[in-house]
Amino acid sequence: MLINTSPRSPNRERVRYIKEALRAALSLPDGTTVAVTELACLEEGCPPIETVVALLRPDAPPLQHKLHKTTDEVDAEDLVQVCKAWGFDVRIPDPLTSAPGEPR
Repeated sequence: MLINTSPRSPNRERVRYIKEALRAALSLPDGTTVAVTELACLEEGCPPIETVVALLRPDAPPLQHKLHKTTDEVDAEDLVQVCKAWGFDVRIPDPLTSAPGEPR
């Protein structure tokens, strides 16, 4: 018997935002795919839903990171942690030190 018989569909706009944010933060070239999937977590002690983020590059092994939350709950700090887990040094700009017109 399945644990969750009423599957939850992730917010498509939120998934698109996560993909675009990672693409921009990492300056990813064409041919690189960012995959974002929301899954039921069946491991003991795991929240019921997790978001799996993967980076698929033609010239390197795939990278993956799990966030124990829904896509709607993923925030900028989570995306920084994903980048760090993948070996990229990415920071969120401090709004007080960013120049006018710069992304925040």
